[in-house]
This record gives sequence, C-alpha cells and structure tokens, in this order.
Amino acid sequence: MHQDFIQKKDPYRCLNENKGKFLADFKDVFHNVDQCQKKAEEFTDRCLKPAVEDFVNRSLGPDIIGEMRTSEQFSTRMSFQYSVLLDLLSEDTFEKYQSFISSYENYVKEWILNKILERFSNGSTVFEEQHLQSCVNSMNNAIQKAKTEKSGNIKSFVEVICQELVDKLVISQDALGAFMTLNKADQEQFAHWLTECVTEMAQTLREKFKKTDIQTKLQSLHVNPQDELFNTLIGCGEQCPFCKAPCEAGGTAHTEHFASLHRPQALGRYRWSNTNKLCIDICSSLVNSDISFLCIEREYQSHPYKGYKEMYPDWKIQADASLQASDYWKYVMAKFNDEFAAAYVAKPADIPEAWKEITPEQAEASLKESFLVI
Repeated sequence: MHQDFIQKKDPYRCLNENKGKFLADFKDVFHNVDQCQKKAEEFTDRCLKPAVEDFVNRSLGPDIIGEMRTSEQFSTRMSFQYSVLLDLLSEDTFEKYQSFISSYENYVKEWILNKILERFSNGSTVFEEQHLQSCVNSMNNAIQKAKTEKSGNIKSFVEVICQELVDKLVISQDALGAFMTLNKADQEQFAHWLTECVTEMAQTLREKFKKTDIQTKLQSLHVNPQDELFNTLIGCGEQCPFCKAPCEAGGTAHTEHFASLHRPQALGRYRWSNTNKLCIDICSSLVNSDISFLCIEREYQSHPYKGYKEMYPDWKIQADASLQASDYWKYVMAKFNDEFAAAYVAKPADIPEAWKEITPEQAEASLKESFLVI
C-alpha cells in the first residue's frame, strides 16, 4: 500500500503522464493565447465529469434498493420469503428446489437480481436524471459563487468551485493538480465557457445513461443491491444443520439462530442409517425424541438429537413432538422423493399416502397460512 502511494504521487510519473498537456499549455502561454475555452473543457472532462459519474453510481444503488422495497415482494421479510417459495412452487421443478435448498444464498441473490433486471428492464433513467440535474445545479451555483468572490486567478476561482462542491462530488486531486498548471485564462470568460461545458457534459452523460443497460449499471455501483436486499430481508443466511430451513432471526447481529417452520430432514440429506432411506421427520419432533443422528463434526459418530446444542450451540430448535412439516414441504417431498434420493445417493423415503394427495393448490394455501398471507 505504501509503495502504491509513492508510485501514485511520484512527480516524475505525473510529469510523464501529463507532459503532452503541459506542453500544450506552455505553448499557449508562450504565444499569449487565452486558454478560457480549453481550460473549461479540460476542467469539466478531467475533474467534474468523473466526479459526477461517481456521484450517480454512489446514489443509484440505494435508489434501486428503495424502489424494490416499494413492491409487495420486497416489503417485509415474510413477504419476501413467501414470494420466493411461491415462485418455486409455480415453476415446480426439482432442479430449482434442490438449488434453493443446497445453495440457498446464491439462489436467493440470483432471484433478487432477476427481479431487479425485470423491474428496470424498461431502460428508465429517472434516478440518474435526478442526480445529474442535482449535480448540474450545484455546479452552476458554485460557478456563480466563485464569480462573486472576485478571485485573483483561475486557480483561486476553481478552488472556490471545488470547495462549494466538496460535500457532493469527489474531485480527483491528481486531475485537479494537473489542471492548475500554466493557465492564463480570463476569469469571466472561463466562467462562461465552464457553464457551457457543464451543460454539454450533462447532455453527454444523459445519453450515456440511456444507452447503458441495467446489468452494466449494476457492475459500477458502490452499493450492491442484491447483497443489501439479501441482508435486509434474509439476514444472516444461515440454515438449520439438519433440514436446511433458513434462520429467521433477522439481521446479522443475533447470537442464536432459529427457524419456526422446520422441514422434512430428507431435504438436508438426512437418512435412516439402518435402511439408508431418506428421513421425513422434522427437527422439532426429533429433538424431543431419544433418536440419535450421525454427526459429521464427529466423524459420523452417533449423537442424541436432544443434545444437538453440543454440536450446534448457535441454533435453537423448539422441541415439540406435535409439530409437523407444512403441506408445502410435504408436497415437495412427495413429488420429488425419487429425485432427492438419487441426488443424495439414498433410498426414497417412505411417504405417507396423505402426502401424495396434496395438490399444488393445497401447498400454496399452506404457504399462505405459514406466512400469514390473506
């Protein structure tokens, strides 16, 4: 890092990088040429334009997040989880369910991304336009302020502008330093041309924003909307060590994970050791039993479910033998029993006949009940 700083500030390197510009400036001074228009263009292109683009990119991430949160799907944590599961049910493919269970965070972030792309696929640049116009107004106000200061030279004039913009725009000091050399520009004329250049710059950026698709824009943002929405609506992203149900504690600051609705443990690859058949019992009933599980952390040694906290101290699983899996997961397990068995190198579970009779409509009704959707 220290070497990078030295390299970045090396006078010899800066001189070599800008020697063409320095030579042009020197010729202008030598030939007594006024530099107003040239300097205004240079200041706009090298200093203001990159700063404006950076400001838009810093602002657009929160804008996208805010816009997504206005939709019902992203309004609350429960609405979000309900929407993801409902979408899975509507597609109703084993591959989707397996991806959701085994690669939960990646799947959900990809789902969020697709919703963002869908929402902003119309090419709207309303947010960029708002921030661009805000920058233009600030720059024009700064120019007017600098004119009233009656600065002695362009260097002082530009310093006033930069000071006025410091709370909004991050102007490169390297670019600014290079600009400050050898200028012989009339202040009034410079202000005139700078105002013109700011207008032209705004139009150039406006056209650029319109031509750039949302996927490309997302790559330039300072804040990643996918990650922020995931952290807000999902939280820590941890899953139950047995059934892979996601933690519902919310946020990332909690010290204990929990899930109110556990799933058949087959979804977490658990099977009965004596038959190799997938296990459809749920965690809540198993931790209330005398049954043991083979613990990966202890090289598959047997460990009682009642003592699961010795292995997974960060998880709290409510012990209740009366609890059952929801009809949603019963439906999934019954429909894709053979597929899960093949994927997990196990034998299919013994599925109760009642599970096999659950329809997609009943599974959806169960989902609504679980997430209190009216």
